[in-house]
Amino acid sequence: MSADVFERMVYSFMKPMWHGITEPSIIDMSARDIIYEKFDGAFEIFTRPITVLLNGEHQETGDFAIVRSASPTTDDFGERVFGYCTKRYTPLQPIDVADSFDRNVAKPAETMAFLNHGKEMFISWKMPSFDVVVGDAVEMYGIVRTGFDTLKGARLFTSVYRPVCANTINLAQNWAESNSDGKGKGNVWRGKGINKNLLRDLGYWMAFVQNRAVQEGEQLKNLFGLLADTPVSSDEQVELLLVEAYPNKDDVSAFYPGELREKKAESIDAFNVTQTKYRDGILRLFEGEGTDITPDLWGVMNATSEYFCHYLPSKRPIASSVMFGGRARSINKMALVLKDCVQ
Repeated sequence: MSADVFERMVYSFMKPMWHGITEPSIIDMSARDIIYEKFDGAFEIFTRPITVLLNGEHQETGDFAIVRSASPTTDDFGERVFGYCTKRYTPLQPIDVADSFDRNVAKPAETMAFLNHGKEMFISWKMPSFDVVVGDAVEMYGIVRTGFDTLKGARLFTSVYRPVCANTINLAQNWAESNSDGKGKGNVWRGKGINKNLLRDLGYWMAFVQNRAVQEGEQLKNLFGLLADTPVSSDEQVELLLVEAYPNKDDVSAFYPGELREKKAESIDAFNVTQTKYRDGILRLFEGEGTDITPDLWGVMNATSEYFCHYLPSKRPIASSVMFGGRARSINKMALVLKDCVQ
């Protein structure tokens, strides 16, 4: 696995990194403080006119070289060309990205690094976690990834993967691309260097994503509080809630052509078997087999979450499914039913 970290410029809060390039910080830090206290000020990005020797004279072509200033390290001290651009290109500065992060996200950085001789930079932060059962949460990270050449621009996305190197930032971004919902999860925003307002727009989106996550967290907290305050009146009520959330399909195969009737009936039967398995599994957990299940609607919600997150078999890791996939949709069905009960 390749780290591709530029000159030890990598930061992690509390958690050790697999590559061991630096030690994790035991105190949380702003992005600006990381650049100056951990990365010795990092570097700046400039554009310089490109010239050609024409008729014995150096003449400007109208294009520019994107140049990284000398690094504060001894191993890569000189300047380095990152690429070429036109006058429309507006280079971002690492410190400006850090300041925008601090101002708009207003949270300590979780991880931060420069990659590939400094051509790329990422900052991650921990977003409000998603509780799957009491005491068990899936962490979600907001991530800003910027390039200082003309190729990568700036990206903002969320992921369940915590980036600490080239491989893990790519893993996080690939997860985002596969799990985008168009509502602030997964890929959120992308901008290019030819946008003169790139830094401003990036800041707007960082603030929006974080604020939305906080608002959603508060809404969930309020809903869970209402559920905890609403006792279950009877076993029959729980069974009715389960049927409403995970109903069987009616057998409509009689309305299909004879040649397709048997296949349709088999499909309906298979679906109903699965729905019955869901209802029975959740009910068993609620009636005593679950973890700290309380006799209220919050207990029904926890029994549902515990079933889909811990009891429903899977041959693959379930983190993605819990957050955005089929398990998330199944849990949300019960959440919507219970929400109607307390409104």
